Amino acid sequence: MSSSDPADESAAAAADSKFLESITFVTGEDANVGSFLLVVGSVTCVFIALFQFTLPEPISHLLTAGVLFVTVLSAIFAALLDSLGYFEQAAGDAAVATTGRADRSARPWVPTDRKAAPLPPMINFDDELRTYAEMYDGDLPEQFDPFIRDYLRLKTNTGNRRTIASDLRADLNPIGALFEEGTEGDDLYEAISDGLFRYIDSDTEHVTLDRIVFYDGEGNEVDVSEIRDRLGRVELTVSNEGEAVDVDVLVQFYDAGGASISSRTCKVGTAWPGTTRTVDTDVFVPSETSRVGTTIRVSNPKPGLADA
Repeated sequence: MSSSDPADESAAAAADSKFLESITFVTGEDANVGSFLLVVGSVTCVFIALFQFTLPEPISHLLTAGVLFVTVLSAIFAALLDSLGYFEQAAGDAAVATTGRADRSARPWVPTDRKAAPLPPMINFDDELRTYAEMYDGDLPEQFDPFIRDYLRLKTNTGNRRTIASDLRADLNPIGALFEEGTEGDDLYEAISDGLFRYIDSDTEHVTLDRIVFYDGEGNEVDVSEIRDRLGRVELTVSNEGEAVDVDVLVQFYDAGGASISSRTCKVGTAWPGTTRTVDTDVFVPSETSRVGTTIRVSNPKPGLADA
């Protein structure tokens, strides 16, 4: 899997999100393209009338030309915002705020007015929500509404996903109260709860070492004891269920008494959400080696979208 795809998608979504949020002070809340152009046109007419009736020529003509130039720029600006989906986004948010309910479509957890960023597997609850929807014939109870609204935020924002995940955990409580312990609905609730808790916790728990294998100089898979006091090769397979992070794996060699003899740091590189990476490197195995231990180290979480 190419590591460039998620990065490009996140970077593009981040640019859109930050830009659209930054111009709210110009358009106002819940704006639409019609109202925006109406305001621009009204202001243009007022200033032209003011300049034409109160100022002498050629000053009035120069100022009128300046106003018309600003009006044209404003129309271009409105067209740009409309192409980016800003006005549809504002209208969608206003509709949710007015009704106080999540979208009652067949899949209300799927964003329709904002670009979604990839979700790490441990907090991708589409399958669970789909199962819940089937249980209620597509009409989820109102107890799901806060969870779905924050889940949409989670999908379209990555700048502070842990905070949003904490909100989701609180939103989950009314859903859990709907089901008896041991039922399918309760099992789904527990799975979602576990995923949120794991995500909110340390990055290290998001990354797992699936496989560690040693090879001798001829490329044969061997037990580490067979290449003691020799140069061999270690192969590591790492999976990431969380956000993108840089991963190193520390391979430690211990003697029979449990004392650390030496260690080798294997650089895995950037592990993207939902990906598995395999790396191998040469390693010298000390002659006193009795067993091997590993420690996963993560650093430099990759930036995502702006906060909601």
